[in-house]
Amino acid sequence: MRSGAGLLLALGAAGVLLLRLLLLLPRRARRALPAEGKAVLITGCDKGFGHALAKCLHAKGFTVFAGCLLMDENGDGARELRNMKSDRMKVLQMDVCSDQEVAQAVDFVKRTLKEPDKGRVVNITSMLGRMVSPSRSCYCVSKFGVAAFSDCLRQEMYRWGVRVVLIEPSNFVAATGILTAAGIDRQAEALWSGATDTVREDYGSEYFTRHVALMKSFVNSGLKDMSLVLNDITEALTSPCPKNRYNPMETYWWVRLQVMTHLPTAIADWLYVPGATL
Repeated sequence: MRSGAGLLLALGAAGVLLLRLLLLLPRRARRALPAEGKAVLITGCDKGFGHALAKCLHAKGFTVFAGCLLMDENGDGARELRNMKSDRMKVLQMDVCSDQEVAQAVDFVKRTLKEPDKGRVVNITSMLGRMVSPSRSCYCVSKFGVAAFSDCLRQEMYRWGVRVVLIEPSNFVAATGILTAAGIDRQAEALWSGATDTVREDYGSEYFTRHVALMKSFVNSGLKDMSLVLNDITEALTSPCPKNRYNPMETYWWVRLQVMTHLPTAIADWLYVPGATL
């Protein structure tokens, strides 16, 4: 962030911090909906948020349908969940990119549940689903897409009484282990080998190598504790009146998210993006 932001930044930060404090004021506690008798279908349970959430919600009394990409290959995550040997932990083979596997999972859930409720949809995006960052265009596009889909779905589901909630975490790479140096090297090799001669000439190998090293520096970055995310998802499922959006993140990133999404674009870029000018 630029040091010359001065009074403008101070006023803006004070405003969002005041809003943050107001949001944190004690509210009358509302009893959470009971987990017993409730079921939840979770995708991506091989590792990361999905795997941790499956165990967390199971411990709270939910029946969990845990969709795993690698169940048929006896993947570590799927095997760990199966080894719980609980009739409330049902592990399913599910590649979310396969219409057939998704349909099979849905059919299994329908056959298992005797009295399905209206239910809720909780989607995990990212803070980068509402603000962008240099060199992360592919990631941001995917998260913006999920956010837009969820916003549309929320409006479409009002008539059926189905709540649609978005979870927008900050950086939890260290907690999830989803990013590895070896994985970055594989993707970098594929990107460089697939680039045209024009792209290689324009960017240069030095620039590319520098950004690969930058990506590797993120492998152990961010928060190491997933509890902020797991707690917000649990509230989204059990609160009688859940929020439409949850932002499990540090105060710094919450303030930056408000600045990037509410201030004029030129000012927001000037504050946070190297090389940007007013």
